[in-house]
Amino acid sequence: MAEYGKKNQAKIAWGITGAGHFLSSCIENLLVLNEVDVFLSQAAREILPSYGLWEKLKESSQRIFLDESASSRSVTRLYSGEYKLVVIAPVTSNSIAKMVCGISDNLITNLFAHAGKCQIPVVLLPCDSKPEINSLTPQGDRVLVHAREVDLENINRLANWSGVSVVDDIDGLKSYLDTFLSV
Repeated sequence: MAEYGKKNQAKIAWGITGAGHFLSSCIENLLVLNEVDVFLSQAAREILPSYGLWEKLKESSQRIFLDESASSRSVTRLYSGEYKLVVIAPVTSNSIAKMVCGISDNLITNLFAHAGKCQIPVVLLPCDSKPEINSLTPQGDRVLVHAREVDLENINRLANWSGVSVVDDIDGLKSYLDTFLSV
């Protein structure tokens, strides 16, 4: 795994998938937190430069782990007690579907699976959390996205899993993090 930035004891493992919706807000929020390690899927690594966010993230003080191998060894840090929370935000419908089916074939789905095995709480911010979403493209255009019924059903299934919380928007994520950090 490639790694950038500081080597502190992190409290939050923050996974990012290849979703553009909520991406800028998620990066803004994780950059103000002190104890966060960032785990990027291959798709996230591809999309971050499109939104002008890769350099900003790379220059931050957060450790960054890239999905560069089949083993996803960096998730073994969950077993050391280093992390108290796993955030996956934003998360694509593809990753949500894999999580529901128990598929852990990349860094982010492994992060999710091993958080469950370690009984570490997980909060998810799905990009398809509502039937209709007004989203921003990398070019700055607004587009209307219609979530598929299967995507909404998968989100609802995960929301009922023990140890998994699902938030609908960035304000919900901020509220969850505020509560977590105040404990």
